[in-house]
Amino acid sequence: MKIVNQHARWIYVIILVFLSIYSSISLVNHYLFRTYALDLGMYNQAIRNAASLQTPMFTLSPGGEEMPFLATHFSPVIFVFTPLYYIFRDYTLLLVQIAAILFGGFGAYLYAKHRMGSDLITSLLALIHFLSIWGIYSALTYDFHCNVIGAMLVPWFFLFYEQKKYKQALFIMLLAFLSMETMPIWFAFIITALTLTKLSLKEFLKVDLPFIALCLVAGIGIVFVLMPWLQGNSSNLQLTRYLYLGNSPLQAFTNLITSPELLYKTLFTNTMSEPAYNYIKLEFHLMVLVSGGGLFLLNPRFLVMLIPIYLQKLIPNDYNFWGINNQYSIEFVPILSICAITFLSGITPKLRPYIAVAITALTLGATLYTMENRVSKWYDGINTRFYSQRHYQTELDVKKINLAIRVTHGSSAVSASSRLAPHLTSQRIYHYPIVKDAEYIFILPNSSAWPLSYDDFQHSIDTLKQSESFSMIYSDKDLLIFRRK
Repeated sequence: MKIVNQHARWIYVIILVFLSIYSSISLVNHYLFRTYALDLGMYNQAIRNAASLQTPMFTLSPGGEEMPFLATHFSPVIFVFTPLYYIFRDYTLLLVQIAAILFGGFGAYLYAKHRMGSDLITSLLALIHFLSIWGIYSALTYDFHCNVIGAMLVPWFFLFYEQKKYKQALFIMLLAFLSMETMPIWFAFIITALTLTKLSLKEFLKVDLPFIALCLVAGIGIVFVLMPWLQGNSSNLQLTRYLYLGNSPLQAFTNLITSPELLYKTLFTNTMSEPAYNYIKLEFHLMVLVSGGGLFLLNPRFLVMLIPIYLQKLIPNDYNFWGINNQYSIEFVPILSICAITFLSGITPKLRPYIAVAITALTLGATLYTMENRVSKWYDGINTRFYSQRHYQTELDVKKINLAIRVTHGSSAVSASSRLAPHLTSQRIYHYPIVKDAEYIFILPNSSAWPLSYDDFQHSIDTLKQSESFSMIYSDKDLLIFRRK
């Protein structure tokens, strides 16, 4: 009993350490206005609409399009957390995301314990390894994303599935379906890969085949039927990024699998004309390799599980998806962890702790290295380096801005710079320079001009100052506020 209690204390310590690190990245970034309209602003708008008993909408498109929130990403799971919004306001989903990651790590720990029984040291190392993988830090650095919630459910699915607790596994799977539209297809591949080592035809027909069928029906229904209907479009707008390979998603996929050369170029090379984007995919593959992905060669079924994730990440003709930035690698975290645990459970207990230390140290070292150095573009290390003094500093007067934007309370529509959008409370928020029926316009004059060029951004401000429709009611180096006359 004493050993168990001591072990529990170590779990608390590890969880507390990583909770502190994650909070110092995510919550500090938000406080210092380093979160953005896309995507935290979008998710905050949806949960705020729901908390106000209004229809959750997406109005933050840089192009000015408006649609139901679920048309952008099928993530109804966020509405489960609506009651928390009354307490934590615009920090709610960031706190949920941190809790989800720690929950996923604890699931990996329990899975390791299930696999290795009394080998408590290796189980603790599995927890540290999971919480150290670079994909978590990249996701935390950049806002909130529901695929993080879905990915963090995967260790629990493995645990319940191997324990033959199929009702609990089904519940976890359905919850993942509600987190992101891509989850059903991913789970279909996970379950298919798990069946590769099964010998029981009866169990396959009774459990696995119905699970796979449910995944495919849900995935096809959400991606190809429900979302296009919500978008008011004949096909899912999210799939347009893949259409440079064909006239339809099916044709693009067919072209890939029938051309090994095209598949190789898509998965490993820069498919854009700019040499500046060279080696981004190589960096990603190397990070997978050193974080435990080398073990995929010993157990290829884990590669099977990641087929749809590799394709959705590397096929788009957009370098933002390719590298190790943002949320686009979070699905690799649980699979890398489970693969490492599976490998460790198959070797002699005497060697396990030493090999587990090596895997964890290599993973943590690679993560820390890429906080300082990376090929992937648009990486701002200030947002990630929780150990740096500069991370806790900003060029903005945070208290003054927070006080000034309170003028929006009660207004139904505003237009705002990207970094302000996650903090605003109006029902409709437009991504500046979209204005429409906005009562107020909030601009950070020295922040990013995106989606405008710098010159166009400055010209738009000059035009507003001379506008007959708006008057400037607040002006300093950090913030401009215009009110409709």
